[in-house]
Formats: sequence, C-alpha cells, structure tokens
Amino acid sequence: MKRILSGGKYRFSNLSLTVKMFLLFSCACLAAMGAAFFLFYRQLSSSAQTNQEYLARQRFEQTQAMLEEKLERVESITRMAIGNENLNFYLKQLMESSGFAGQYVQVQSAWEWIKNIYYGTDYDSILFYLDGRYPFADGISGYVRNWNSEEGQQINAIMVQNGFRPFWQITKMEKNGESGNYMVFVRPVTDLADFSRNLGSMHVYIHADKLAESFLNTPQEEVYYIKSKEGRLLTVSDRKLYEKISPDAELEGACLPEGGKVRANSKEYYARVCDIGDSGLLLYAVMPSDTVRGSFRDTGIFTVVLFALVCAALLLAIWLISRSVSARILHLSGTVQKVQNGKLETLDEEAGQDEVGELIRNYNYMIRRIRKLLEEQYQLGQEKKGAELMALQSQINPHFLYNTLDMINWMASRNETDNIRDTVLSLARYYKLILNKGRDIITIGLEIELCEAYIAIQQKRYRGKILFELDVEQGIRDYLIPKITLQPLIENAIVHGIMEKSGGRGSILISGWEEDDEIFLSVTDDGVGMPPELVAHLLDEPAEGAEKAEKFRHVGLWNVNRRIRYSFGEGYGLPIESEEDVGTEVTIRLPYQQKGDSHAADITGG
Repeated sequence: MKRILSGGKYRFSNLSLTVKMFLLFSCACLAAMGAAFFLFYRQLSSSAQTNQEYLARQRFEQTQAMLEEKLERVESITRMAIGNENLNFYLKQLMESSGFAGQYVQVQSAWEWIKNIYYGTDYDSILFYLDGRYPFADGISGYVRNWNSEEGQQINAIMVQNGFRPFWQITKMEKNGESGNYMVFVRPVTDLADFSRNLGSMHVYIHADKLAESFLNTPQEEVYYIKSKEGRLLTVSDRKLYEKISPDAELEGACLPEGGKVRANSKEYYARVCDIGDSGLLLYAVMPSDTVRGSFRDTGIFTVVLFALVCAALLLAIWLISRSVSARILHLSGTVQKVQNGKLETLDEEAGQDEVGELIRNYNYMIRRIRKLLEEQYQLGQEKKGAELMALQSQINPHFLYNTLDMINWMASRNETDNIRDTVLSLARYYKLILNKGRDIITIGLEIELCEAYIAIQQKRYRGKILFELDVEQGIRDYLIPKITLQPLIENAIVHGIMEKSGGRGSILISGWEEDDEIFLSVTDDGVGMPPELVAHLLDEPAEGAEKAEKFRHVGLWNVNRRIRYSFGEGYGLPIESEEDVGTEVTIRLPYQQKGDSHAADITGG
C-alpha cells in the first residue's frame, strides 16, 4: 500500500502545474455540481409532473366545454324552431295538403326558413316526422317523412317512453353510399294553436366527425373518445391508439370525473370521464402511464445533457484559470518549441522582474540575434542565386545567334534577299523579346511570341523539313514562365530528335493547358527518341568530361529545369517521357501564377 501511495504521489508530482491545479479545482467543483443537479432534477421532475397534470386537466375541460357548446347550440336552435309560428304553419299545411305538388310547395317553404336559422351550425341533416293523411312527402330527399311509417312508429314509441321530452341518441345512417355514426337530437313538435296536439318530431343529425373536431388539441399519446352510457362507441381521436389501449368495462369503470391514476388489466393508466351535458354521452380521456414516465424520462435526459454542458463549461473555465496562473511559463515553453519549426517569435518584454521575466528577456535577445544572422545569410544567398541564374541564361543564348548569323551568311552567298530580310526581321523580334527590359520572368504569351520568331528562323534554315504545330490555350497566356524556356526544348527536339532521323524530317507539337490549378506546356516530337537509361539522367548536371553533343543535350534541359526551380520552387520542373523510334515529350510544369499576383511580383522583381 505504501508503495502504491508513493508511486501515485510520484506520478502526480510529475504533472504540469496547470494539470495539477485543474485536477484539484475540478474534483471540488464537480462534487458540488453533482449534488446541486440531483436536487434540481427532483424539483424539475415534480414540477413537470404537476404541469403535465394541469395541462391534461385543461385540455379535458376545454374539450368537454366545446362538445357541450355544440350540443347546446342544437338544442337551443330546435327550441326556437318549433316555437316559430311560420314554421309551425308550414308544417300544419304540409300535413293537410294532398298530392305531391302541394306537399312540395310546403316543404320548400319550410326548408328555406330552416336554412336561415341553421346557417353556420355543425348539423349534417334535418328530418321531420309528421302525422298526416298523406302517404309520403319528399320535396327534398329525406327531409319530411310520415310518422305512420315503421321508422316513424319506432321514434314515436321512444318519445312516449321518454314522456315527450327532447332526447339525444346514437344512430347509424347511410349517406352518399357511406355508412357512419351520427348523434341525433329529437324534439317533439306541438301545434302552437293547440298545445295538446302533437304534430310529430324534429330530428337534427350531427356526424361523429363534427364532434371529433373538438379533439384537435389532444396530444398524440392520449386518446379521447365518446360513448353512450349504454357503451356504444360514437367517435375517437386516434383509432390506432384506441385499438392499442383497447379500453374495456374494467378500465372505464375505474375512471373518475376528477381524473388520476387507475389500474386495470394489470396496467396503469391516467384516465378521466365526464358527462357531456344532458346528452347521455360520456367523454373519456385515457393515457398509458408508460407515456407519462416517458415524458419524465425526457426530463431526466434534459437534466443529464444540461449537467454535461454545465460541467463542460465549468471544466473549460477551470482549465483557463489554471492556464492563466502559469501563462508566462507555458507561453515561453510554447514559443521555444516553435523555434524548432523555424518560427522565430519574440515575447512581450513586460514579463516582470522575477526569474521568469529574466528568462524571457534572455530568450528575446537570442531570437533577435538569430534573425539578424539569417537576414545576412539570406541576402548573400539571393545574390548568389541571381548570379547563377544569369550564368545559366548566358549558356543558352549565344550558340543560336552564331548559327543564325551563319545561315544569313549562307543565304547572302546565294543572293536570297527575301529570305535574308525575313530572317533578320525574325531575329530582331526574337532578341527584342529576349531583352524585354531585363526581366527574367515573362508571360507565356510573350514566350510563345519568342518561340514563333525562333520557329520562323528554323523553317528558313531547314527548308520545310520540319512541321511545327502550336496548340496553346488562350486562357493561360497571362501566366508566368522563365524567359527562354520553350526555345531550348524546341531546339533539342530539332537537333537530337528529328535531325538524327533518316531523311531529317519530322513534326513538333507545342501545346499548353491548365489542370488542377497548375499550368502545363509540352514539346512533343516524332524523332528518334531515347532509351530509358538516358532519360533517367537527362536532368543531371552535365559532367565536365562528357562528349560535346551529349553535353549540349544535357545543358539545355538541365538549364531550363534549374531555372524553373529557382523561380518557382523545387516542386516544379521538367517531366520527360521518351521512347526509341517513337519520339520524345518534354513537359513544363508551372504554378498557377498570373502577372498581377503578389507572388508573381516577388519572383519577377516587381
């Protein structure tokens, strides 16, 4: 045990100051936060349960009130209708009329009056059963029926049993080919001139779907439904949930008007029941207790997530505080590590007068001294680089001038005045582009013009034996390239590719394109090609003892490759592909740099 404790103490002492402070603060704060969130969860759960019960009670009472209001509106309007003298007159006239035509007129008159008082209500249809000497009156289908029919006698029997008082009942009726549940209100119709005379009854039908509209605000996990006191189902808010719960007599018998938790069929429910006015209907609301616990589970998840977020924020704050305590040492340590990666940064001199401050001041003196030495070294390197670049260019230019002047001399000996004039103009254009105000980096467009001048001279020299083709995308002509880059490649293709063929005839294709934010230029010939072992060493620095022809081939390619890398970096240069008796393709790979780019200004000296 002592060894374990001493080992733990040793490992803890090796931790950084920041980590030590972080661990100590974190343990103390997390313990306090855990206790606080436990109490918070209990209070939140209790509040959530109380709030849920309140909302459920409000929903139920609101639904009950809406249903009662719908039914009360029907009762009130029917009471007003049977007490109206005009309607009473039309109905008595209908009973005393004979023949279809007379009955139709009275039905139409009554219907116009009914439509006015029932406009905007939820009724589906209205029927009158009247006592009369006519067989049947049907001015509007299903509007007036004979009390003496079998259906009318059944209704009359119910009215007699009910003491000629209005009543509600559930019925099933078919309309437009579809059968559905209806709630029908039946009110006796009395002769206003003789209250002892009963004319018949008035029936107002309300489809169950109209009553179900009062369930629109019920939650998905709770089912509302309406039944008669005899147990006949009228409508439900969610048929699937109703069938899943399958309320039976045991569950409905345990429901109370005040609501609460009930147990039935070995399961727990939150349920409630109430009367819907005097209609004889019962409104039920049932929700499985698992659903309620699920909502509390959501509360628990919310609490856990909130606790995790608060803890994360607290740990972050503790870490930042711990870091701030040892900030100077950590900052110095981090800055020293950056020196290994070449980032020479100094620190704030206002570092205090203690040992850490003295260490920072010594570090800053060291960094400033290193910077000065690097600047001196860089200046010397740039001078060396510029001198080497000029030397490389000077190796390329002279021999072309000598060869061209020799060709002009040869033309002069043969009195080819026109050819001499064209060649001199091409040569003048060529050197005008080469000089270009002393710039070493030019646009691809200018490089193409230089090549065109060079090609014009070579076509004169080789008398049409070589076919030149130029296929350079217009969009890349504003990008940058080291001066005299393409011309040495074309010259190599002529001298070492085509001229070494039997007959000295061939073609050269100069192409250029943009790909993956890089620029590519290629010179392709159908000359003699080269073996792989030679291609592998073409870009090596030419050896001092190499043969003149081989050294010439190497110098051109090596110079171009070296100048591209000097200008744009080691990632660019000349990929070379060649096959014996097929030809050679030399590709120039350049960065995506236009004349106006900041980097372009650096490499061109602008």
